Amino acid sequence: MDPLRPANVEELKHLIGIYKQFLPQSIQFVSLLQNILRTNLTLHDTDEEQVSHRLQKTVYIPNNEKGNRLATFVAISREEDQYIFINTLEVPPTELTHALEHTTYIKWGIKPMFVIGDNSEIRAKLSQLIVEPKVQFKSSSDCVNYWMPQTEAAKLSYIVPADVDLKPLQVQHAKQLNEWWPYRYRTSQQYFESAIKYFGAFGLFDKTSGELVACVFQNDHDAVGHLYTVPERCNRGYGCTLAKAITKHIAVQYKQDVHTFIDGNNERSIRLFNKIGYKAVSRTEWLVASKH
Repeated sequence: MDPLRPANVEELKHLIGIYKQFLPQSIQFVSLLQNILRTNLTLHDTDEEQVSHRLQKTVYIPNNEKGNRLATFVAISREEDQYIFINTLEVPPTELTHALEHTTYIKWGIKPMFVIGDNSEIRAKLSQLIVEPKVQFKSSSDCVNYWMPQTEAAKLSYIVPADVDLKPLQVQHAKQLNEWWPYRYRTSQQYFESAIKYFGAFGLFDKTSGELVACVFQNDHDAVGHLYTVPERCNRGYGCTLAKAITKHIAVQYKQDVHTFIDGNNERSIRLFNKIGYKAVSRTEWLVASKH
């Protein structure tokens, strides 16, 4: 018997409730699980081939009758490019480690990407699970989570610079966002198309030419993502306008706290989100198995 099984809607809501007790430090887990619950309900009758695999995640919980009191979960995207989000409140993470070691839901052969919180014990246990010679986990990205409570985010106001119009992005803008994104992969344009269609995204458009000159969107972590301004239009307040607009959108539309994750070396973005009112609360790390 597999040590994991898919969580049903009520079990997922219960899991979210547990992690809400540890806000704001748990914001990345609360937001991720809320996104998965909402997205799965929205996409219930949708052709899976029409939606990015990164929006299609299943949350697995321990396959026992004790109830998930340790809030252990493993969230996995479609297996063609597995992204695996894991956490537990258990110290040390015995239940989670056993599940990762024995589950059949993880395709270790395709070297999936693991996403974890600031938990050195989980990181160490993951490394012990690799049995292939000369393969180890390496940090692909290590970011600080910034948080704003819903009550503050919903009250944000912003000014749109006079030379641009603020508009919701449409699916056809995904191609441009993908070209701007430094982390492109084979199906990343479909990811942007799906995020724009099912979540939320805004752009600033030049009033004269109609050209898209800056963008932001809500990603599959329910976080503010890909805040970008074309280089020749920087230092005009575009980033602040868009960051506030998407933050308020998430807070009002979904009535939830808002977060973003920022690389510790990205001083420009850190200054911007601190100025808006976000607070640094925790970390998220992306780990990929690779040969050394």
